Amino acid sequence: MDEINDWLKDKHKDYGTGLKLYSSSSVARNRTLAALQRGSTPKNLSILIKELRQLKNSTRPVVVPRTKPAPVIEVKTVQSELEKASLIHNSTQNQLKKIRLGDLPKELRPKYKKLSDLWYQMCELKFVFNELPPKNEKQALQIILKIEALDQEKDMIWKELDHWQKFKTILPQETEEDFSKLSPQELFLKKANLGNYIHKKNTRIDKWKEELLKETKKPERVKIQEQINRTLKSIHEHELNLNKIGELI
Repeated sequence: MDEINDWLKDKHKDYGTGLKLYSSSSVARNRTLAALQRGSTPKNLSILIKELRQLKNSTRPVVVPRTKPAPVIEVKTVQSELEKASLIHNSTQNQLKKIRLGDLPKELRPKYKKLSDLWYQMCELKFVFNELPPKNEKQALQIILKIEALDQEKDMIWKELDHWQKFKTILPQETEEDFSKLSPQELFLKKANLGNYIHKKNTRIDKWKEELLKETKKPERVKIQEQINRTLKSIHEHELNLNKIGELI
């Protein structure tokens, strides 16, 4: 457990080292491990920290494989607010380079600008997180949860922008559903039902995409694409409702 303790206390947490510690555990969950192996993101880092904290507090031993020591990489320390601002600006520009504001309809342009603001906030929080003393675990967790919430909001906006680029139609921006009068039990039941619906519809979309690859007739291809488009809109509407429920639970 010493390796996990050292990693958790390190304010400059190396994602690869943490992933190796988790993957070497006999209790590592395959689904979680597969998600973490997709790469370092604020969301994945928060999951990794949570999983390793649970391992640290458990009585099951974690076996760390013996490997050759990794080469020492010199990391440049951010020394000024100007440098931070420059890094955040460059990172934001890199995030947004695959789409231009002028190519979007007027309804989605505020979302594009919101995307830039979200990324700025996430980068700034990451700097704050890296500078926290190891003992400030409660504050670190609050920052991680905030980054995760911003990341989810960012993903929803990208889904809307990507949908416009592909189908030239706009996903629902809001819903008329009101869940404020539901009891906690009813909210959890509604959340579970929406999750099941979204899963089934995503499975159906995957099937249609396979059919689209095989179909050669243009009318049939257009028909399948329209089915995918309509179903994506329906899924997005239910995801907006899930967000509403999440704010009430």
